[in-house]
Parts: sequence; structure tokens; C-alpha cells
Amino acid sequence: MNHGLKDAWQHAFRVGAAVSGKTLKQKEADEIITRHFSSLTPENAMKFGEIHPEEKSWNWEETDFIADYARAKNIALRGHTIVWHNQTPSWLFQSGSTGQVSKIELFRRLENHIAALTRRYNQAVYAWDVLNEVIDVEKGDDKGFRLSSWYKIGGRELYEFAFKTVREASPNARLFYNDYNIESGAKLKATLRFLAELLDAGVPVQGIGIQGHWFYNYPGEDTLRTAIEKYAALGLEIEFTEVDISAYEFDESRDQKDFFSSMPEDRVRKQAERYKELFCIAANYPAVKNITTWGIADNHTWLDNFPVRGRKNWPLLFDQNYHSKEIVPALVETGLSLSD
Repeated sequence: MNHGLKDAWQHAFRVGAAVSGKTLKQKEADEIITRHFSSLTPENAMKFGEIHPEEKSWNWEETDFIADYARAKNIALRGHTIVWHNQTPSWLFQSGSTGQVSKIELFRRLENHIAALTRRYNQAVYAWDVLNEVIDVEKGDDKGFRLSSWYKIGGRELYEFAFKTVREASPNARLFYNDYNIESGAKLKATLRFLAELLDAGVPVQGIGIQGHWFYNYPGEDTLRTAIEKYAALGLEIEFTEVDISAYEFDESRDQKDFFSSMPEDRVRKQAERYKELFCIAANYPAVKNITTWGIADNHTWLDNFPVRGRKNWPLLFDQNYHSKEIVPALVETGLSLSD
């Protein structure tokens, strides 16, 4: 039998990918998804500014298409994302032409957004990223919270309100906090503190999404295990929600003359080691429920323009022609062997 990633690892966790409606219409992408993935995340279509650009205007088309595709394929769907500091429309924080919206009105607008979103997608979505990236230990306040418009107007109370409102509107979905760089250092500590405070206050957070925008040489085994164990100790489910493993370190080769023309073989090998390490370590922890890559193939990845515009990173499991990299059959074989 010609097993895919989803079959090989179904004993441990779902294997997912972030997608756009455009991607789903491509024959090659459809074939990969059908064979390899058991969950999907709308890459941008469900973000506030995309789906709700004006207070009384909704853009359902792309998200509907993704949700219908997932239903037809019997693939789980993650709801991404509700409260985020980026890709939010300007109207959300404004009152009239010049004024700032009041706290009460911001809460009302958020509640209305959640109601509309959950009414439409409750039957499709198994988990919501309720909050996304609200911790900022470098530029945030003394409690480590990002100084976003959400926070400046609504305060920490808004974060609790968001979880409670989504829980009321979507009683069966799993509710997540999602963020990057939360597997180590000061941001790990700040995130653990925030989540523990939410849980102590009875806020219905059930899972942590560790994004996983990593590099060919990071993270190591100890870092992964420590993060998983600390979050699991809070009683939370864990999903690796936006995994891509770059050929470069974050600050490497910022000048175009230093770009690789193709991914060096030693970095191909190290990238494969990082992917295999992640899958194998995650399989040891029942709290881990999903590993999702942020994209399907190297022909379309946000890293083509971040953090360096035009720097090709080759971060995914399938190459620019939708062919499996060598790590894919190796992961399938490893997953099947662990399931015996």
C-alpha cells in the first residue's frame, strides 16, 4: 500500500498544511494533500482583515472554498486566527472618522465577529487559534504583552473575553493560544506564565500552538522536549502549527550576492534531521496532536519575502515542482515502524 504521511503518523498525531484557495485548485497540490495531510489551516483567508474588511462587509468566498474542500476530503480544519495584531482592518479600532473606539465597543465588535465566524464554520472547524502572538518580551510592557491596539484598548481582559466568547459560541472546538519563538528563553517563560494565569482564572484555553518557524540548525532535541514537557505539565494539548525549516538562519545572507542558488547539500541533510527529530520526539508525547507545515511546497512560502525579500529558503517537505524531498519517504517509513 502506498502510504502517506498522514497514514504513517496517525497513531501519534495529525499531519497538516497551511493552504490558500488558489493552492487547492492546483492538481499537484490536491494530490499531495489527498495522500499526505489530515488537517488544513487557511493560510490567510480567515484572518480578520481578509474575511471582515469592513464592519458590515464579509468576504467568505475563499474560506468557504477551503472549508468545503476539507469537508469533501474528510480533512480536519483549524480556524486561524481571531485576535492578532497583524492583518486587522483599520475600522476595528476606530470610532467615527478620527476617534479611537471605546473598550466596550471593541468588545462588542469582537463578539459579533466571533458569532458570525463560528455560526458559519462550527461544523467544519475542530480548533480555533483564539489568540495569536500577544506576547512580546522585547518590545512589550513589563508583563510581556505586545502593545497592540487590541491590548492598548481592551487590556488583558480582552484576551480572557475572547476565549470565553469563542467557547460559548463554539462549545465543541478546541481553543488554542498560538505564537512563535515560545519553545525557549524568555518568551517560553512569559507564555507559560500567561497560560497558567488563564487556567487559574478558569479561562477555557485548551491548547498551545507552537508555530515552528525554524532553521536547518535549530532547535535541538533538548529544546523541543523541554518545551513539550512544560506545556504538557499545564494540561494543555500541543500542536506544532506553522512549521517551516529554513535553509538559512534568520539574520544570515541579507545581501542578494550571498544568496544560495540552490540549497546546499549539508543543509538539505540538516533540514531533514530537524524534521525527523521533530516528528520522532512529538510521537513520544500523547499531548502532541498535530504537526502542520506552513505551506505545502517550496514554490509558495511566505519565507520567500521574509525576513529577506527574494531570498529562497526551501523550507518545506515538497520541492518547487511538488516532488517529495528525500525526507518524506523516510518519515513515512519511520512513522510506520513506530506504529508496529
